[in-house]
Amino acid sequence: MTTAVMQEKKRIAFSWPTVRTIQGIVPHLLFAVLLWLIFTPGADDSTPKGAFLAILAIGEATLLFRRNSRSLSDIMAILYLLFIVWEIGTTKTDSVNLILYPSPAKVFAIFASDWQKILDGIFSSMYLLGVGFTTALILGILLGIVTGSVARLRDSLLPLAKVISPIPPIIYTPYAVAVLPTFEIASIFVIFSSIFWQIYIQVALSVSNIDQKLLDSAKTMNLSATAMFFHVLWPYCLPNIMKTLPLSVANAFMVLTAAEMIGATSGLGYFVRYYADFADYTRVIAGIFLIGIVVSALNYGISELEHKVVRWH
Repeated sequence: MTTAVMQEKKRIAFSWPTVRTIQGIVPHLLFAVLLWLIFTPGADDSTPKGAFLAILAIGEATLLFRRNSRSLSDIMAILYLLFIVWEIGTTKTDSVNLILYPSPAKVFAIFASDWQKILDGIFSSMYLLGVGFTTALILGILLGIVTGSVARLRDSLLPLAKVISPIPPIIYTPYAVAVLPTFEIASIFVIFSSIFWQIYIQVALSVSNIDQKLLDSAKTMNLSATAMFFHVLWPYCLPNIMKTLPLSVANAFMVLTAAEMIGATSGLGYFVRYYADFADYTRVIAGIFLIGIVVSALNYGISELEHKVVRWH
């Protein structure tokens, strides 16, 4: 090995940790700059800053706890940078309308002042999402397995499902709210529609693509229908089901929010629409942040669940 090659390897070994170290420090520097801006006198000094500081503290603590996560470090750096621009634009300059563009502290203060309304909205939305999601998941799996197992059903029902599934449920949400007897039933229906078809088609295709040798081997063991479901078909379909869930949940939540903005008297979509009617844009932005947090939490939960239940994939 030549001296030049050895020097090059030493240079790379030295520079790579240095770059990683700098990348790890950047979010903390941005966090310090943001704190300095928050405590510097500005145009929004009367707003309580406790809620905003608490959220930043949670983010920084998470970053310190998972300091080896490069993706989290990049995400927090971007968020801190956005908060810095937001803070400067709304509290350190007079260039924006503070009614339309409230400061970060004012937006996050809503989480402290309206916490009961927020919790009620989350509970209401999660109840409707849970019922619609669970119903769609159970029926989609069961009917998908039956359709995928029977060639005649597969050839007749799957083409119809592929025609219906691309239709966004948000299109017929207003009609469902108007026709069905209660808003609760209408919401569950549109949530069900936004999830069922994806699960049904995915499961049916997965079952139809199972290696016939695997099914023949299971049959030679004289497995019952129940054992065939739980030990062959279900484990085979589960990885594909888990991969479709994040997008399905996001679509379902979007449809639910749209439905709540049309005819609900509670829920996260109703929270945003209600205050938009009164031009209370501080609470509107807070509601938008809240919806993003809830969807992110749901997707994170699904991701963690996938890692636990699909260990063999």
